[in-house]
Amino acid sequence: MNLEFATHEREPFFALAKNYIENNQKVLDIGAGNGDFANFCNRDDFYLFDGNEQTVESLKQKYKNVYLGRLPKLPFEDDLFDVIHCSHVVEHLEPNIFYDTLVEMNRCLRPEGYLIISAPLYWEGFYDDLSHIRPYPTAIYKNYLCNKQNNNRTRSCVSNKYSVVEEIYRFKELKNLTNSYPYPRNIIGKLWLKITLVLKNYAFKQYQKTGYTIVLKKGNI
Repeated sequence: MNLEFATHEREPFFALAKNYIENNQKVLDIGAGNGDFANFCNRDDFYLFDGNEQTVESLKQKYKNVYLGRLPKLPFEDDLFDVIHCSHVVEHLEPNIFYDTLVEMNRCLRPEGYLIISAPLYWEGFYDDLSHIRPYPTAIYKNYLCNKQNNNRTRSCVSNKYSVVEEIYRFKELKNLTNSYPYPRNIIGKLWLKITLVLKNYAFKQYQKTGYTIVLKKGNI
């Protein structure tokens, strides 16, 4: 496990995505927010797409290509982008909107381009945000973009042209493990529990997966 990703800060995952972006490539950032990813990459020519009207007006003061819209529809022509970046957006989407968004991203991404998605997994704080609909695991992309599952699907594959280039997880350190173990009744059991908790909480830290960044490349065939 890479402790660089044991954080809820987005910069380490921005750095990961930036590795796939070359100068002069056309990049779409879906759910651009305040333009943090474009700013991190020091680029003012990214295509920034967001659903908040006030945010879009603010972005237009600094960036060239800013678009107001609502997913799943993307107001761009086919095969336009070399890279599509989408950070912490899909968890806010209903399943049917998420599926249609995958269809649109696939339409707008050129062959040999990269689709980079960051999102949370389920953890105890996931539903603290009322706008969170559900967590979507990385298996979704493998199933609907890479055709990696033979089971019946409720919807057809979006594509079978993608391959997974990287799959990096975000982690959160587990601080208190007491509730993970039944409380023993005898002295030996209590001593064992105490030693175990000391070792796990201090000597051998434990971590929980709380999110991911997945990088997929769109093939020609």
